[in-house]
Amino acid sequence: MMDTLPYPILTHVLDVISAANESVDCQLVRQKALDALFHTIPAAGAIFFLPDGKGRYTYILLKNLDKGYCNHYRTYFYRFDPLQLTYGLDRRNGLTHLGSAISYDSLQPTEYYNDFLKPQKIHHKLIVNLVAEEELYGRIVLTRPRNADRFTPKEIRIAKIISPYLAHALAHNDLRRNIRLKGNILDYIQEQSSMGMLLLDEDLHIIYRNPKAEEICDKLEGPASAAGHPDLITSQVLRDCRDIKADLRSCPKEGMMVPRHSVVTGPNHTRFSLTSKALDQGLDGEDSRLFMVSIEEQSPAHMNVQHLMETFHLSRRETDVVGLLFLGLKNAQIAGKLFVSEVTIKKHLQNIYDKVGVKNRTTLINRILTA
Repeated sequence: MMDTLPYPILTHVLDVISAANESVDCQLVRQKALDALFHTIPAAGAIFFLPDGKGRYTYILLKNLDKGYCNHYRTYFYRFDPLQLTYGLDRRNGLTHLGSAISYDSLQPTEYYNDFLKPQKIHHKLIVNLVAEEELYGRIVLTRPRNADRFTPKEIRIAKIISPYLAHALAHNDLRRNIRLKGNILDYIQEQSSMGMLLLDEDLHIIYRNPKAEEICDKLEGPASAAGHPDLITSQVLRDCRDIKADLRSCPKEGMMVPRHSVVTGPNHTRFSLTSKALDQGLDGEDSRLFMVSIEEQSPAHMNVQHLMETFHLSRRETDVVGLLFLGLKNAQIAGKLFVSEVTIKKHLQNIYDKVGVKNRTTLINRILTA
């Protein structure tokens, strides 16, 4: 059907398709899609609602409309909009014309009309949903003032013809951008042979781990499972990334998200340092993200006996017990090394727990290593 369009309209559409094929700048392609529709169907203003990654369409591109008013729409006036433009759509109806959906007479006495629409000279609207493969890639709203003509059936028909091409151009550009981004990240991860690297998607599924991460996880999953600590790395990674996602929801868009650091203690008191951070896929503040986690095995800590005695007021004998406990020895083995009874070792351990402020040997080790 596109070959039936007049040459100027066809040129605008082809310009969007060309940009989608040649650039990975989603902002550029979206701006061209907005321009194509705006120049094809005469309008006084236009707004492009973009997905925010949370099921709403609150990011915007504007043409001849006041940004301050549009920010008020996103934070307040959207509640009174009968068309609910910041939410999803009924896919049975890709286009909505305001005049056929709501009475102007009933709308004019409202706060929404007088404090939001009227100051911007918005009276007639044509809403174009850009849908490709059953996914909404954006919603363009063309506006006209009250003294202008309504959008005609011919203009609505043209919008219906060109909107699928604009939507597929946006979808294609989005795919190219994600492939390039993930490709660059995977290249980086594969090059990090000295540390384990994990890549997780928005739903916190591990989609890639490099050979070093495979080696570390295999090392933990064997003895660790037998010790009752299955999948230590993955469990901690998921906790950290969930915390990052929660922080992102409350973080300002312009704010920076600090990476999250944690330590996992495996069998024989091997320790692994984890650093988790969110990676923005979008170039315009969207919340479509990947998460990257680095894993490094820490060298066994050298126990500073004098530091332990000064910090926790341990006796020399108690530091001997701690030193043997660090080697993974059980109470009976420690007793044999120190030529005392197992009951004595239990008493020493209880005194150590009380002084350090812990209740078991695992917490004791972590507390001493971080002191």
